[in-house]
Amino acid sequence: MEKEGVIFAILSVAIFQVVIWFIMGVMMSMGAEKINYSLLGELDEGVEIRQYKNLTLISTTADDTNSAFSILARYISGNNRDDTKIEMTAPVISHKETGRVNMSFILPDGYDFSNAPEPNNNNVKITELTSLKLATITFSGYVSDSGYEKHRMQLEEVLKSNDIATKGEYFLLRYNPPWIPPTMMRNEVAVEVE
Repeated sequence: MEKEGVIFAILSVAIFQVVIWFIMGVMMSMGAEKINYSLLGELDEGVEIRQYKNLTLISTTADDTNSAFSILARYISGNNRDDTKIEMTAPVISHKETGRVNMSFILPDGYDFSNAPEPNNNNVKITELTSLKLATITFSGYVSDSGYEKHRMQLEEVLKSNDIATKGEYFLLRYNPPWIPPTMMRNEVAVEVE
C-alpha cells in the first residue's frame, strides 16, 4: 500500500508540472505581439496568400538556431547602443543556407531603419521591407528537417497547381517559444510570391 501511495504522489507531481508548463507556455506565447498582415486569398491545403507592409528586421547568421536566436535576443534585451529593451514579436524568421542559419526578428510597430537602436554586435544587421507578399502553410509541433521539407513540398505543389510564381528561397516562420507544448505550436513555411 505504501508503494502505491508513493507512485500516486510522483504521478500527481508530474501531472501538476505538465499542467503548469502548458499554462505558462500558452500565457507567454500570447504575450508576444503578432505582426499584422492582410489576407489576400486562401488556396488548397490551408495555403494563405498574405500582404505584409513596413517591416523592420534585425538579422544575423550563425552556426545553429540557438546561437542565432541568442544574438538577436541580446539585441532586444538591451545589447544595443541605446541600451533599449524592445518587446519580442512573432514570428521569428529563419532559413538554412550552406550549413548556417539566417535568422531575423521583426521589430514592433513604431521602429524603422531610422530609429532602431544601432547594434553593438557587428553580426546584427537592420533592414527595412516596405512590402512583402507571401504564401504560407501552417503546421504544429517541433520543427524537424523532415517536417519542414514535407510542408515546403506541399506549399510548392499548391503554388504550382495555381500557377503562382515564387521569388527567392522558402523559409520558416516560428510563433512560439520552445517550451510551448508541441500541439500548441504554430509554425509556417513561407515563400515570397509575385
